[in-house]
Amino acid sequence: MTRPAILFRADASHALGLGHVARLCALLEEVDPAAANPIALFGGDDTVAAWTRSQSVSAQIRPWTTAEVLAAAVMHGARTVVIDGPELAAALIPPLAARGIRTILIDDHGHCALPADAVVNHNFHAPVLAASYPAARLRLLGRNYLLLRRAIRRYTRGTCRPRDIERLRVIVSFGGSDPVGATARIVGLIPSNRPLDLVVLIGPGYRDDRTLHRAAKAAVAAGHSIEVCRDPADPASLFITADAAICSAGGTLGELAYLGCPTLGLAIVPDQILPARSQVRSGMIACGRALAEADDNALRGELLAFLLGDRRRRDQREIALATADGLGAQRVVSEAL
Repeated sequence: MTRPAILFRADASHALGLGHVARLCALLEEVDPAAANPIALFGGDDTVAAWTRSQSVSAQIRPWTTAEVLAAAVMHGARTVVIDGPELAAALIPPLAARGIRTILIDDHGHCALPADAVVNHNFHAPVLAASYPAARLRLLGRNYLLLRRAIRRYTRGTCRPRDIERLRVIVSFGGSDPVGATARIVGLIPSNRPLDLVVLIGPGYRDDRTLHRAAKAAVAAGHSIEVCRDPADPASLFITADAAICSAGGTLGELAYLGCPTLGLAIVPDQILPARSQVRSGMIACGRALAEADDNALRGELLAFLLGDRRRRDQREIALATADGLGAQRVVSEAL
């Protein structure tokens, strides 16, 4: 018998970041190739090509039109199409449903009436959004469905063991492209009250090297050391050596929660605001502010409180760690695919 195909559709770019593609890869690698043929249809700029190469992900990368995706689904005999991205979902789900092809929507926003067979929202606050997916047959909501790639799960849950030392090792990471310039801004605002060893991760789509260089000089002048790692092959190997992390409030929060690294999270795009605030209220992360709405003095205050609050960071680590068992991608494949 011919294996049925499962198509995965998402875009990535400097402006979009890599989050949509990374989440689909967490599912793609869990599909048993003996049972189904996973096919990745990714679009975007050179960012997605560089990232998929670095992660050994096989994908067809080009600017896919709706008609081309529909044709590919028919040609490959697709049983299911998994879609990450609200605009892509709006364009693809209705015509796929009309052809009798199952669709799975990976979503962050809620309030979606598209006729998806299943919707997956792995954000911590997602269970309260259940009623906002009225047309979905199956709703997989919350941290039980956290989509972590094997590159993260190759390390045992809680591997990161922050130390009680004066000079902390702190990761700074704002995704594969950081289109809002968060990395340089935060590095330049790190207060001098507690000298740190900073490890700054920048992805394949990062383009703000000159500004980051100036911020790094300011950090060194404030007494910190700084190491910049561009597109590391194994970011988790760096996460597990950290005593704390400062990052965007997207998928990285789930990765750090699973590994056990206490985190200050900042929302750098609108769909990260509600998840960040929810995690702050639950004691899982520090700060949770929208970066665009916070002035420099407010950010310095948040950074200082986080870096000096050793007891608070330990408590946040334990709360976040309890929410991430690393089995989310397997649950989605088992229940929805």
